[in-house]
Amino acid sequence: MPESRRVVWRYYTYLATTAYGFYLPVGLLYLQREFGYAVVGLTQGVFAFALLAAEIPTGYLGDRIGRRASLAVGNALSAGALGVFVFLDTPAEYVILYVVWAVGWAFRSGTEQAWLYELLQSRGEDEAYARVSGRGSTVVLLVSAVTAAAAGVLVTYGWEVPLLANAALSALGVPLVLSLPAVSGDGDAPADADVFRVRDALHTLRVQVGRPEVRWVVAYVALFHVLFAVTRPYESPIAEQVGVPVAALGLLFAGFKLVSAGAASTAGWFRDTLGTRRVFALLIPVYGLAYATVALLPVLVLPVFFLNRSVQKVVRPLRDQYLNDRLTDVGRATVLSGASMVLSLASGTANLVSGPLVELLGPFRFLAAAGVVIAGLGGLLWLAVSPVRTSDGAGATSPAGAAEVD
Repeated sequence: MPESRRVVWRYYTYLATTAYGFYLPVGLLYLQREFGYAVVGLTQGVFAFALLAAEIPTGYLGDRIGRRASLAVGNALSAGALGVFVFLDTPAEYVILYVVWAVGWAFRSGTEQAWLYELLQSRGEDEAYARVSGRGSTVVLLVSAVTAAAAGVLVTYGWEVPLLANAALSALGVPLVLSLPAVSGDGDAPADADVFRVRDALHTLRVQVGRPEVRWVVAYVALFHVLFAVTRPYESPIAEQVGVPVAALGLLFAGFKLVSAGAASTAGWFRDTLGTRRVFALLIPVYGLAYATVALLPVLVLPVFFLNRSVQKVVRPLRDQYLNDRLTDVGRATVLSGASMVLSLASGTANLVSGPLVELLGPFRFLAAAGVVIAGLGGLLWLAVSPVRTSDGAGATSPAGAAEVD
């Protein structure tokens, strides 16, 4: 146990190097100042699509080169992207940069959790996974908060300073992750291992898409994920427009991270107190009213930013729990990955469209219109198909044996 504890703390130290707090307050603001809102939306859309396209090939390569090497490649690519960020000259170069960064992100996607689970399982401590993983998420959020606050100070010495600091932090993760012990995923899989084939995965996806209780909840959540996605890229430029000085943006983003950490801890309380169905139903009035206020009083956009991030931290675990309760073990990961792909497609498309619309309407009218329209579409979808289904008569019945939501 003491040896496992030391390894877990080294894992936490590695996770700290995956934080992007130095970049968050200043990166997209720099892009907006240099090229405008349209390029901000373009780069975020390209990142989402590149991440989607890279998931399967990087997963395959990760299985070939091992967990630790995959994580090291991810950190190295992130460090390279951040290191050259302010030294590029054209929008096309930034598009390429975000593609490279997305590939690096994909190398780490899921691999961090897989390494941790396999380590704990090999030592008979797999029941500790949720606790250790949750603490790891808290580490990343706290480091992001601290580094975001520092970015506000560092940017006064030049735009490149906080970005180079984040590059150095990411680069530090390479030797740290390689110092972690090997797990089963760092070697070749046994020759006789059971294989969940591609055609099995496609069949599973077709079956699950045919189930209304799965199909419609993914569509409903995707709507509000779009609103989340088209808000985040413009937080820094919009905050500056309502009077937040560049040096204070770091503190604002530190606040985002701290509030997000607190919101994430309330997901279980919301589920136990209100139930998933009621929480999801409340997204319609909460988002609709909150975003509408931005058109009336632009300064209210700041609490809307906090609300947006906090709601997503509550919705994600409730969404995953709802889907997990309706899936069998075989193909579970495939269906959850399919849901994530839908969200990535929706957010990527929305980001590509959002940039020109922000240029046309202005950021405040755009956000207000987007919130009201998406809340309205969510309301229509709720009335038409009852996307969140339970077995207690509140909606269509869930499959036999599925756990109840409320």
